[in-house]
Amino acid sequence: MLIESILTSISSFFVHYYKYFEAALTIAIGIGVAYVFKKLLIRQFSRIMPMHIARIVTRIVYYTIIAVVILVAAGIVGVNLVGLLVAGSMTSIIIGFGLQPVLSNLFAGIFVISEKILTPGDLVEIDGDMGRVVEVSIMSTTIQRLDGVFVRFPNNKVFTSKILNYSKSPAIRLDFVVSIAYREDAEKAYRVIEQVVNAHPLVLKDPPPEIFVSNLGASGVDILVRVWVPTPVWYDVKRDLLWKIKKAISDAGIEIPFTQIDVWFRNSLRLEGLLCKNE
Repeated sequence: MLIESILTSISSFFVHYYKYFEAALTIAIGIGVAYVFKKLLIRQFSRIMPMHIARIVTRIVYYTIIAVVILVAAGIVGVNLVGLLVAGSMTSIIIGFGLQPVLSNLFAGIFVISEKILTPGDLVEIDGDMGRVVEVSIMSTTIQRLDGVFVRFPNNKVFTSKILNYSKSPAIRLDFVVSIAYREDAEKAYRVIEQVVNAHPLVLKDPPPEIFVSNLGASGVDILVRVWVPTPVWYDVKRDLLWKIKKAISDAGIEIPFTQIDVWFRNSLRLEGLLCKNE
């Protein structure tokens, strides 16, 4: 009888508290799975993004799994999850609206970093601002414009903006227009410009430079100069070429046109009478 009583008590204990053991086991297994999954993710993410960003992302995934496991364990022990889920859903909606810009920047930042669209040192143009990339963080991207001013862009703006990255290509093409007066010799101007371009040490031979008349303007003939130069020195080359071409054209006696306006009078003017009256 004593043995039967002990067995009955033990059986009753396990029947009554079995769900708590099951919940505890579920939490233990869930934490182990979350930990292993975290290690696998950080190993994969570290290959495509900086380590500190990879750690942030994997922590978000890790704690999300833990939260789901705790909810499952709470359901096992008999906790009514309906009210909890309703309250959690309402809270999530409220928090979601409040954190929408933050979450938008967060996920956009993960995409920008993982895809390596921008890296520090790149010469880029974002939303009309040109400069060097200083920092690409999880929430924003900072560039230093050519005038020295620092500009910070939220990553959701970077994600949706048109980005021109001049550093991804080893060479860049420069186009600029040189105008000469109509009475000047276009072939002579072509030869002068060609000599300056070919003599410049940083102008690439392949692709070859192009010089041709691109437009017959209202005041002069427009000559388009198109050259390829190494990307890191494009600004210095453009500035140098413009100055040397201007100087070479002036030294050759070629006139650069200025705006001219012809004024026509419907009636003839009597200048003699006007001059007499003024006298």
